[in-house]
Amino acid sequence: MKSPTPTIALHLFSFLILILLAVLPNQVLSRKELQPVPSLKHLEGCRKGQTVKGLHEVKIYLKRFGYANVVANINNNRDEHENDDMFDDVLESEIKAYQLNHNLDVTGELDNRTLEQMMLPRCGVPDIDENGKSSMKWNHYGPNFKFFSRNQKWPPSKHNLTYKFIHTGAFSTRIDKQTLRYVCARAFAKWAVVSWSPFHFKEAGEGEHADIFIGFYRGAHGDGRPFDGPLKTYAHAFAPTDGRLHLDADENWGTRPAYDEVDLESIVTHEIGHILGLQHTSDGRAVMFPTIGRGATRRELGSDDILGIRALYT
Repeated sequence: MKSPTPTIALHLFSFLILILLAVLPNQVLSRKELQPVPSLKHLEGCRKGQTVKGLHEVKIYLKRFGYANVVANINNNRDEHENDDMFDDVLESEIKAYQLNHNLDVTGELDNRTLEQMMLPRCGVPDIDENGKSSMKWNHYGPNFKFFSRNQKWPPSKHNLTYKFIHTGAFSTRIDKQTLRYVCARAFAKWAVVSWSPFHFKEAGEGEHADIFIGFYRGAHGDGRPFDGPLKTYAHAFAPTDGRLHLDADENWGTRPAYDEVDLESIVTHEIGHILGLQHTSDGRAVMFPTIGRGATRRELGSDDILGIRALYT
């Protein structure tokens, strides 16, 4: 067989280049969408008494999820504490509370496991309320479920709940309406099956009353909990009887486990738990655990979730 002439080879090479140019832009865009939580690995080993560039990022993170509320009587120097890179007594106390909540060794230092946990994408609902009450605390010998302050829950007259999808202009282009309806129906059914109340959930028709409102939003959207782009906070919801469930439209939502996708069913199931009155748990096997890595799924209710919903509505 004769080798291709230089002219033919050049044409073949040019054709391949055109194909690559047509394909590569889409590949580059899909990679660009994957913006993980900023790495904190360079802070590994930091402890009280040190000043290390970037420690303020940890302080911002801990404040966002309520850990600034665990230390009392520091209002006079709060701003200074939050904006510097000093590892002070306050930060040590906040880290210890975080480690306790997430079933980590309570060292007060930024060890490898603590930093890895902080870098995982998570639910945007704080772990600790404004009064310094933790919604989590690891219990080796029993259930770990927690409720919102004042044990907020739906009254017996409101156990037949209706839900509606809100069109916000930021609807995810990766999930079509029918898929969203199917996934949410499955997630609601899981909670209905295990509740002793029992709960019944139904999608509201056009113009009908709804108790729960589900929507995709971007950035600041008027509820005081702005979204922050891909792979940081996925979603958040509010305690009963508020009914708002918000999903970050910038996430790469999907319905099959994949390294670059956020599993919609896992996240919706978690947020419905908040809608019903459950807070975060320290049990890493439970749906109500606050973090979940990209490409991972946690769709099925664990024993801690089931015990929690039944205890709240006994």
